[in-house]
Amino acid sequence: MGKFKAIALLIFILAIATPLGILAIQQYQATKAIVDARQQEELKEKLAELEKADQEKIEANKRARLKQEKKDRKKGIKDDEPNEDIRGLIMKMETMRRDDGSVVYFYSKPEDSGVFVQPYVIYRGGTSAEMRVFVCHKGHEPVNFTGVELLVSEDKKVELKPKSEVKTVPDGDGVIQYFDDPVDKDTENTVRLMSFALGGKIFMPLPGPSNDDRYLNAWEIQRIKDMVDLYDILSGKKVTEDEEQ
Repeated sequence: MGKFKAIALLIFILAIATPLGILAIQQYQATKAIVDARQQEELKEKLAELEKADQEKIEANKRARLKQEKKDRKKGIKDDEPNEDIRGLIMKMETMRRDDGSVVYFYSKPEDSGVFVQPYVIYRGGTSAEMRVFVCHKGHEPVNFTGVELLVSEDKKVELKPKSEVKTVPDGDGVIQYFDDPVDKDTENTVRLMSFALGGKIFMPLPGPSNDDRYLNAWEIQRIKDMVDLYDILSGKKVTEDEEQ
């Protein structure tokens, strides 16, 4: 029996046996209110400490990356990506430098028919990075394309719905229907789930089976994982070995 339960039982007995029990009950209630308030305060303090520690880690990662960039400039490194981890990740990616100086890291559009999810990263320098997601249906004829659903495990189904206009453009003998949206928290969680998946299925939420429904393959999952890792490094969420030195 807990401490408070034992005290409560004792007070109940006193209340029956003597008029002083009323005073005892009042004292118990006052004491319990003080203890509850103290526990709530301790919980708030603990949450504040955890939040502070998480923020300090993010700031430390940012400082480490800026420090590494400063070292690279002093060494006169001319390579656009002196960080070995970044080089390994972007080796098979496409890159495009935009007029504003930012760099886009992406994979080329799919060649096969079907539905696809392709996250990509826009890097603006320092720890300023944005992840976006390109979701498309590629086929001979347009369909009622309203996003995709993903079965990433036996009991876990997630979906990606457009937050912007779905566009349709010609592509060879067929068409590509797509939307291209910035990644919010929910979408980021979905993309991260895909990167951790050992398999799974991607399909359109249409009545009946579709020839465009298909299973995710290993290289596709690896590409998504590499893009998530690149985003984490460029945004300062993840420190590489080069930055720790």
